Amino acid sequence: MALELSYIHGRLKNKGFKITKRRKKDYYCRFYINGEILTSIRSKVGGHSKQKYKTLGDDLVTRVYKTLHFDNKNQFLDFLECPFTLENYQEMLNRKEQIDLSPI
Repeated sequence: MALELSYIHGRLKNKGFKITKRRKKDYYCRFYINGEILTSIRSKVGGHSKQKYKTLGDDLVTRVYKTLHFDNKNQFLDFLECPFTLENYQEMLNRKEQIDLSPI
C-alpha cells in the first residue's frame, strides 16, 4: 500500500513528531514527548532516491513503521488514522523500553 508523503508528514506532526529536511531531499521525523523532550525515535520519511517521491511504496512504508517501533503495518496505519492514539504509542514505546515515561 502506497501512502502520500504529505499525508504521512502531516499525521506524524499531529502525533508529536517534528519533520526536518537535511541536504537537498532527505526528510527525517523525530519523536518528541509533549513537544519538548527529544527521544531517540526517528526515521527517514522521504527523499529515499534521486527521484522526487510524492508517495512512499509498500517497502518504504514497511521500513518507516519498523524504525518507529510499530509491531506491524496495520498498527502504524491505525496510528496515522487516529484509533491508535499518541498515548497508546508512548505506552508501547515505554513497554519496549525505547523511552522512559517515569516522572523525574
